[in-house]
Amino acid sequence: MNPQLSYLLPPNPSLGLCAPSGFLTEPGALEMAILYFSEHGWTVREGTHIHNRHEYFAGTDTERLEDFHELIRDPKVDAIMAARGGYGLTRLLPHLDYDAIAAARKPIIGFSDVTALHLAILAQTGLVTFAGPMAAPDFGHPHRSTLHQDHFLPLLQNETHSSPLIRLPFTAHEGAAGMRLRQQIDNGLEGILWGGNLSLVAHLVGTPYLPRIEEGILFLEEVNEEPYIIERYLMQLYHAGVFNSVRAILWGQFNRCEPTHASAAPYTLEQVVDYLQYLVPIPLLQNLPFGHVRDKLTLPVGGRVRITLPDPAHYQLHFSQYGIARTG
Repeated sequence: MNPQLSYLLPPNPSLGLCAPSGFLTEPGALEMAILYFSEHGWTVREGTHIHNRHEYFAGTDTERLEDFHELIRDPKVDAIMAARGGYGLTRLLPHLDYDAIAAARKPIIGFSDVTALHLAILAQTGLVTFAGPMAAPDFGHPHRSTLHQDHFLPLLQNETHSSPLIRLPFTAHEGAAGMRLRQQIDNGLEGILWGGNLSLVAHLVGTPYLPRIEEGILFLEEVNEEPYIIERYLMQLYHAGVFNSVRAILWGQFNRCEPTHASAAPYTLEQVVDYLQYLVPIPLLQNLPFGHVRDKLTLPVGGRVRITLPDPAHYQLHFSQYGIARTG
């Protein structure tokens, strides 16, 4: 797959906000996000139906599509960010104007349910999009992450960028596991970055909306799922052969994914990870700051990433080939 690079953001960019999935549960958080962007020199345009509610969704399927397509086609909008996640984007995938999306080359930003949009666009067009913070839950949070200022905009405005150091769950010189990881990564491991919310990645298997990536670096996160359900999703990917073309797994935050008393037998996330490592003997790097948590990186879906071990206790991600400056 030849990636199509998104346009990098100019100084004082214009941001389009839409709600392509669930309705806004905290409208005040969206207003706080808009205030944040305005104070930092952004111009913000809201989708016409962003405050609508139809059943579970932020408007009908038609209304949510109209908002997204209007922002794609508006030449004054530099980037598009989801107001929140939830559910609903998989209903829209067959109706997206992929030609217009590819032609606009705008950064499209979000996570959770937006995983479906990222992967469908990558599969259908090759365009790089961005898994990252959303308006209401992140920029509208009263205690915003420092990564918003230190990582989010610097990545979107530069052709290359590196993550902060990420702590390994063990030092890379400890025991057999540490030695194996150091041997696997050696002087760096590189590939095409893709992934997102695990349940969405698994649900897209067998559809035209799951990209076929060779030499991929797969990142995963999840929220509110039992460990055995997480393993079931992973087994779906395993049986479908997805891991055959994955060079490494970046294991994000699996928030509120502990076994509950309703479980037939407690089965922990640690056991799931151990079994995955047994099945798929490739590097699995934990503690990726990404998922349904406050501190999250912005990850170019379809861009290139190089993984290095700068010291025995940390790994670092180096991003490239995701954005290009607009000319003319």
